[in-house]
Amino acid sequence: MIKSLEQRLRDAEAVLARVDGATTRHAGKLAPDVEQQFKAFAAFASDIEHWIGMLAARSAARTLLAGLEGYADANDNVPLGSVRAKYQHVRLLGVQAYLATKWALADRLVGMAGHVLCARNQLQDPKNLPQLVSHFISTRGPESKTAAVAFYSLRHSFGWPIAVSYALRNHFVHDGGQLAGLDFFDGPTAGAGFKISTDGWARIEERAKSYGVNPSHYRVGAAWKPSAGDDLRAVLDVCEREMDDALGVLVGSACHSLMAHVGFVLGED
Repeated sequence: MIKSLEQRLRDAEAVLARVDGATTRHAGKLAPDVEQQFKAFAAFASDIEHWIGMLAARSAARTLLAGLEGYADANDNVPLGSVRAKYQHVRLLGVQAYLATKWALADRLVGMAGHVLCARNQLQDPKNLPQLVSHFISTRGPESKTAAVAFYSLRHSFGWPIAVSYALRNHFVHDGGQLAGLDFFDGPTAGAGFKISTDGWARIEERAKSYGVNPSHYRVGAAWKPSAGDDLRAVLDVCEREMDDALGVLVGSACHSLMAHVGFVLGED
């Protein structure tokens, strides 16, 4: 059974402490700029507690969506903190908060893993920093940016649910869940719940495929065919599970690869 993302982060914290310890024990025995790079990577350990907190924040946002339609009153208002607001507005805010938190965390984790798994020039270009879709999923040039095994295994195992999640994130965060008069949901009231409209799913599917993946880019044996009429929350849950596994693989691969490399360089293998 694959470990949870939180477990992967806890493991990474321990590995980074070993990297720092090995580098400290052999201070002065490495080229200065190599020692600095090892130390800089090990310093990511100080961010891990915050990243785990972001997982909790994401969970809180997802909880806001659970059963939301059941709290609607006769005016289609639902609770939002100490006030009540229209169901469609609270639904939008909840989905935006969930997706924004999820992808902010992904950016941080891929940014860390990129120090080991991406080509060095990518880390020095502030306009093209390592990101999950552009560097590990899309077909638009990742082969020149990332380690070959990491790129192909991530893309073929998790590409489709990650692309769907990214398309959802862009549609809700940038478009507000509505574009050209077409709404993502089947209706604005609590009666529609989180049901995805035909036009809404068509837009997401088109965007997801534009990243160079399709439904076949999914783990062997898995059966997942989201479509119009589905409850968005069910789609989000599958995307979260798959994306967490992918991020855990990246974090674990980067940290353990560096630890092995440091060990070889310092003769501690």
